[in-house]
Amino acid sequence: MSSAPFLFLSPAFPSELLSYILNHHIYPTTLIICSSRVEFLAALADDVRQDTTHSKEPVFVENDVETSLAATEPGAASTTGKHTPREHRLLSSPLYQVAISRHIRVVYVPTVTHLRSYLSVFSPDDSKIPAPPVLFNASGKKPPCIVLYGFLQIHRDTSEWSAQGLGNSASALVELGHRLSWETTIIEPQRRNLVFSLNGILKETIPFLSGGSRRPGPDSEEGGWAGRTVEVGRVMKRWFRFQQGEWEENPHEDKDETPGNEA
Repeated sequence: MSSAPFLFLSPAFPSELLSYILNHHIYPTTLIICSSRVEFLAALADDVRQDTTHSKEPVFVENDVETSLAATEPGAASTTGKHTPREHRLLSSPLYQVAISRHIRVVYVPTVTHLRSYLSVFSPDDSKIPAPPVLFNASGKKPPCIVLYGFLQIHRDTSEWSAQGLGNSASALVELGHRLSWETTIIEPQRRNLVFSLNGILKETIPFLSGGSRRPGPDSEEGGWAGRTVEVGRVMKRWFRFQQGEWEENPHEDKDETPGNEA
């Protein structure tokens, strides 16, 4: 059995995610974006626009991570060359970061069904992303890793938003990690208009079963769930260790405050 860690990190903005990937990961790490490519690039572009006055780590995007970057550039759809007050570091990455981005595999899975299907057949040998040159310096990089961005989000507001649904997807992901002996990391998207904390996400309640149990509770003014519920953290802690990401001001490992019994 693999001893590779399974981590659930605190939420990150798209640019923070890409910075983390490029700073710490190299081929054959695979980034799985749990949304459509259009939705992710729109969120990334919005993140860049709103953060042009702040210093950020240099990052890049892809289909190998590099290709999609052009979609975030000011004036990418026109030739007018409009002036922008300050260029985000995402758009001026050093050559070393650009080189890394060409060897990071990125996959977009817009639904839970797509995600499970992809995990069931995943193989690093199927990747069209080329391996880096033999002399490529990989010092300071993490071992191969599967990074999922938006694992919970893709289940939310579907019939799979339940302990059963999350468990089915998480077990498929963990099984893949064990089979490949790769690290596995989950990161949820952060939102500027509604900031999420790691503890807040883990304490969100969901029904035990998928489908029929996913109904608003009649006694809850805020639209709770009918029947038995469980916190997200109690479901995910069966496989994952919760930890603050390096993008937090004071990163530290979270204490698991969920009850000891697992879902």
